[in-house]
Amino acid sequence: MAATARALSPTPTDRVDALVKPNAANSPLWLCAYFPDLALAALHLDLGQAVASSALSKGQTRLYAVSEAARQAGVEPGMAPAAALALCPGLSIRNRDPLAERQALQQLAEIALDFSPWVSLDQTDCLLLEIRSCLTLFGGVEHLQDKLRTALQTARHRPLIAISPSPTASTLLARLNLETIVSDRQALRSALGPLPIAALELDDKILHRLFRTGIRQLTDLWRLPRDGLAKRYGAVLLQQLDKLAGQQTQVLQAFHKPPSFQASREMPIELERIEHFFPAVEQLAGEFAAFLKNRDATTLGIILELHHHDRPATRLTLDFRVGNRAPKHWCSLLYEKLERSPLPAPVLALTLLSSAIVPFQPERFSLFDDSEQPSSEAEWQAVLDQLQARLGHHALKFPGTCSDHRPERAMTDTPSPLNANPGLPSRPLWLLPNPDPIRIGDVHLLSAVERIESGWWDDQFIRRDYFIAKDTRGRKLWVYRDLNTKNQWFVHGLFG
Repeated sequence: MAATARALSPTPTDRVDALVKPNAANSPLWLCAYFPDLALAALHLDLGQAVASSALSKGQTRLYAVSEAARQAGVEPGMAPAAALALCPGLSIRNRDPLAERQALQQLAEIALDFSPWVSLDQTDCLLLEIRSCLTLFGGVEHLQDKLRTALQTARHRPLIAISPSPTASTLLARLNLETIVSDRQALRSALGPLPIAALELDDKILHRLFRTGIRQLTDLWRLPRDGLAKRYGAVLLQQLDKLAGQQTQVLQAFHKPPSFQASREMPIELERIEHFFPAVEQLAGEFAAFLKNRDATTLGIILELHHHDRPATRLTLDFRVGNRAPKHWCSLLYEKLERSPLPAPVLALTLLSSAIVPFQPERFSLFDDSEQPSSEAEWQAVLDQLQARLGHHALKFPGTCSDHRPERAMTDTPSPLNANPGLPSRPLWLLPNPDPIRIGDVHLLSAVERIESGWWDDQFIRRDYFIAKDTRGRKLWVYRDLNTKNQWFVHGLFG
């Protein structure tokens, strides 16, 4: 029996080989979806027509992306708009919108999350998906590729899809319009060998030196010894080759869909009185509070929709001044709004929604000061939310500042309080509407001079020297000397 056990058990060498040998089934497989027309589609241009987008390049306007119809007329990216219009007089050129492109790519990433839990936006105009763990669910690589292509085309975008064990290789193949599927890392070099080295993200000087030595394809590079390549062209070239071959681990940033909440309740019958359907609102608020707590998040606003028969839904919106996740506070504000808003029809169903979800920030308070009340700020914000819900979103105003140095024009009203800036000079709490003349002998100057000279552009030019002063009655004043009126002195404000 012992001899049989020894014969059946693997030798130490076999055991080491089993651990070292990579398992293709467990290695990552990366799908790259490249969108060559993303810059044009983000501008909602008709890709069937001759259209292009332009952007600044080295201080000059150049074409950034062109449609296939424009390309057939001889227009290429990098051209000057005048040269492109000479080739294609009917060419429509729009300025590039990077923000719209980013938003469009994020919408496509949300679609891609239905096919893989790991989606990355690290590459420009590309989506990178790790799909090895999803192949069984979708019935293989080809079926997943076809379903993803259909979903992306439904969103009116044209993807070029390449699949390989390396995210860099998949991106390179897709950008070169080579829709290839390479599942095995051992076959990756053979698939990439005929590609030109000009497609690599290398410095122009290195590419020029490689061309001078007769190297044109990746196969030529892989035939050369690594030590010689590193000495002549640096380690950057070897790192790029290792990334292409999948021999260097790459850390990609995962895209996460912004959290949102939506829950509904149907009423057993049509309800008209608030107290009859409001318990369902409280249940929805409790579900949302648990949703936020599980994600350590808070909300900046919620929407309650009351659905009626053959009528548009009644929508109640709550916007909070700071993040809030107290369901009792939400319910009190919603109940107050419902009491002041008559319903047009009985309620059949309720829906609670929120997309303004942000990370939770706990309150800060002293560890050793027992007199401090950590809930005072939250209570104050709750009072402001209640006033805002009663009086309207724009009813509450806070003192703010304008980009004008003239004191009488520097104040305005803002919807949110400003943070104190200790680097700015002191200003009085009470500013007089009309400065009062004074005699300089009646006050004692306490500060250095602050020169304010502004307003030449709107015929309200001022040239003043401001001081903090104290009069004979002990009042702290803000006084100035008007340099435009023979150095006459005025009181402009009073400190608290």
